[in-house]
Amino acid sequence: MDREKSVNSAAKTLRVLHAVARQESPRRLGEVAEQAGVPKASTHRILSTLIAEGYAIADGEGRYGIGPQLRTLAAQVLADDAVGIDAVLRALQQRLGQTVHLAVLSGDYATYTHKVDPGHAYRIATEVGMPLPLHASAAGKVLLAHLPEKECAALLDSAGLPARTPRTVTDRRRLRGELNTVRKEGYATEYEEADEAVCSLAAPVLDGDGYPMGAVSVSSLTFLVTEDQLHEFAPAVRQAAEEVSRRL
Repeated sequence: MDREKSVNSAAKTLRVLHAVARQESPRRLGEVAEQAGVPKASTHRILSTLIAEGYAIADGEGRYGIGPQLRTLAAQVLADDAVGIDAVLRALQQRLGQTVHLAVLSGDYATYTHKVDPGHAYRIATEVGMPLPLHASAAGKVLLAHLPEKECAALLDSAGLPARTPRTVTDRRRLRGELNTVRKEGYATEYEEADEAVCSLAAPVLDGDGYPMGAVSVSSLTFLVTEDQLHEFAPAVRQAAEEVSRRL
């Protein structure tokens, strides 16, 4: 009997999650319950759990929508299955001659889902699945810059701004100013902020609503690329990110 209750509870949770995910905009409790075929009281309890875990959000006016964890999960699945993304990343690597990554938001970090190494002897010590600090990596900053204000603030509160190197931005006001610039310019950079001798530039992969599904980044070593040269990568990286967006 306990097993049957557990299975039934899991099924209800999945139906509520599906009802939230399939809506284009936040819906009221009654609408979610009706779509899921689950009583309102049970739907409310399930939504409270989903909100606590980041899979749903409440807008403060009685409506519920997709949470950041659900968007991250979707981005990871799409990045694994989307046709042609590897070809886009390989083409970018061949064009710039540097290491190329695709990253998605994962909890308090950005996480690499793809990596394309250059052919030369100098390679960046990164790997798929590696977590990146949001405030100190180009991929992380471009994700922060395009998140809704409340989500960005919550992530900064949770992760903090610890110093990784002497060049890491640890002042919240200064970081906010930089994120504003990132939104305007469409790309982010970091030069020895996450790791000494390493630099990177990233552009956002956005969905139809402008939500950041991920980031395409190019990384290099600082003895190979100056700060001015790093900015010259921006047009190619932005173009590749836009192409990845179309394929997701």
